[in-house]
Amino acid sequence: MAGIRLLLVIVSYVLAYFLGAYLGILYTFLFPASVTGSLPDAAANWLIGVPTALVVFIFFFLTLAGGKYKYWWIGISLIPAIWFYTMFDLLHIYFPIILGLIAWGLGTMAHKTLQKLHPLFMARIS
Repeated sequence: MAGIRLLLVIVSYVLAYFLGAYLGILYTFLFPASVTGSLPDAAANWLIGVPTALVVFIFFFLTLAGGKYKYWWIGISLIPAIWFYTMFDLLHIYFPIILGLIAWGLGTMAHKTLQKLHPLFMARIS
């Protein structure tokens, strides 16, 4: 079971790396004054989007997988994103928290739906 969770954490980090710019665009649209500096717009979008996407993917995938220690896995794998937000954008920490809660809810609904549709598959994952 730990192997599946480790794979989901790695997949979350890879997806956050490649899709972070899109959430960064949303972030800079909502909070334009918070992303300033000498960075180009694309780099700033990516830099703020990767931790945001990481929060979403970690919460969704690890909640989807379920299991006994899922919250330990979520907490430990989100340490870099939490560090980023506390060091660079503490004023808007509520945004990744809200996105994490949404992803947690979607992951819980997907987990329960998959348990009803295919209980043998979900018994092997949990």
